[in-house]
Parts: sequence; structure tokens; C-alpha cells
Amino acid sequence: MRIAFLLIAAILLQGAGNLCLSQGMKDLAALQALELASVISPLNVAGLLLLVGFFAIFTTVLARADLSVVVPIVSFEIVINVALAHLIIHEHVSALRWAGTLVITCGVALVAFSARSTAQ
Repeated sequence: MRIAFLLIAAILLQGAGNLCLSQGMKDLAALQALELASVISPLNVAGLLLLVGFFAIFTTVLARADLSVVVPIVSFEIVINVALAHLIIHEHVSALRWAGTLVITCGVALVAFSARSTAQ
């Protein structure tokens, strides 16, 4: 149960971190200000800190669970990224991208169920 909680936390941190970095870099690109000083914006720093938190949790989970289970489950973060990009930063997500996201979701579910059956 603790591994599942850590995986959920890792997925959410990674999704939030990627969202912050994406928006922060888009804001800077709009200003055409990509010098080093401007790259250290609050959104970029927040994104970096969230991704450091993700990495800390990810390595903790890898110490306790199989790589062949952890990495596919963490890839569910792709679904979070697509949803957040659409809902928060209003990116257009085509039907084909949503279909690909559904395929990833099905793959993650298969891996998660296989992990549960082999753990018993």
C-alpha cells in the first residue's frame, strides 16, 4: 500500500513539475528573454523543485519494487501531462492524442494488475 501511495505522489509531482516548466518556458519565449537570469523564473524553479521531489520518490520506490513495474506505472504521468496541458494551459489536444493517452492508460492498468498478481 505504501508503494502505491508513493507512486501516486511521484506521478502527481512529475506532472505538476512538467506543467510548471512548460508554462514557465513558454512565458519566457513569449518575452524573447532566454538569458540565464530570466530562465530562473518562479515557475521554472517550482518545476525544478517538483521534479527533484519526483526523483527522490522514484528512487525510493525503485529500491523497493521491480523496475519492470515501476517505470510503466510512472509513465501514467503522460496521461496527467496531457490532461493538465489541456485543462490548465489550454493546449489543443487532438483526438489522436487522446486515443494514444487511452492506450497508455490501458497499458499501465495491465502492468499494475500483473504486479498485484505476482506479489501474492
